[in-house]
This record gives sequence, structure tokens and C-alpha cells, in this order.
Amino acid sequence: MSKVKSLCLTLLVALTTAATGAWAQTIEIRQWQGANAYMRQPDQVVASTMAEWRSLWARVGAHAPEGFLPGRMNAVGIFLGLRNGPGYGVNVLSAVRRRDRIMLVFEERGPNDFMMAQRMQPQPTARALSSGPGFGAPAANFAPPSASFTPPPPAVASRAPIGPPTSPWAIVLINRADLPVTVEQRLFR
Repeated sequence: MSKVKSLCLTLLVALTTAATGAWAQTIEIRQWQGANAYMRQPDQVVASTMAEWRSLWARVGAHAPEGFLPGRMNAVGIFLGLRNGPGYGVNVLSAVRRRDRIMLVFEERGPNDFMMAQRMQPQPTARALSSGPGFGAPAANFAPPSASFTPPPPAVASRAPIGPPTSPWAIVLINRADLPVTVEQRLFR
């Protein structure tokens, strides 16, 4: 009896794996990117008509390129909003079909110090536990029991933004229009 259960379970896993693969297929896209859009606030806009396609391009101050086919394609405009200084951009990570929709996943890219600040988590500071040359004396980095702990104030950025403000954007042309599009921002990798 256990062989029959094992065979059924193996068959179920194989069918589930095959079905999952069919539901997550890569979608063909074409994309354009830039650093200066008229959009000053973050926004994500889906375009399915010719008027919406042209409106996306008007937000970046350019004429819409040829090749958009209403009813056969969708387009997504991703606008990050106002950023201080150069080096910011939109990085499209994937466009896949998942079940009954198209998932477009992107992340914001920025200067190295910006990216490191997003990835860093506050870590407790390590303190030395030795008491120095004389083991009987209290350690110099320990406060007396009656003292209360006051955390230091947060560091203030002393650098002014480098360069004029930017408004990064990306427009993604999706070669399908039969499914709704969901846009997802990945915050950390």
C-alpha cells in the first residue's frame, strides 16, 4: 500500500511542477529609460490605447515611437519621482506570466552610497570587554551602575546633493494585451 501512496505522491509532485512551469513563463518586452521626466511624484501607469501610449511619452517630453499596436500590446510607465543628484534609474528585473496576469518587477537603482544605505541594517556596536592592564579595576568602557544610557543622536548628512534633481523613468512595451498587468517594486535583493 505504501508503494501506491508513494507513486501517487510522486505523480502529484510531477504534475504540480509541470503546471507551475506553464504558469510562469517569460514575456517578451522592449524598454526605454531616462533620468528626467516631468513626473515629480512616483507613479506607475499602464497604457493600452494609442492615446495612453502617447501620454506616457509626453510625461518624459518625447514623441512616442512607432510600433505600439493597441489591442495586441500593453505598455507600462514607471516613474520614480524627484531624486537628488545623478545616478538613479529604473532596473526592470523580469516580466513573466503568472496564472492569469503579467507581473512586471522592477527595482530602483541609485548611487553606491544610496544602495548601501538601503541594504544596511542597524547593527549593535561591539564593545571591548577587557578591563585593561589591571584585572581588578573596572573597565574604562563600562558606565557606573547608576548612570543611565542615552543613545547618540543620529548622524546628519553633511553633503549637499550633487547635481540638479532628476526624475528617473522607464517605459516598458509588453508584447501581450490579453492579460492584466501588475507592477511590483522589489525593494531589496
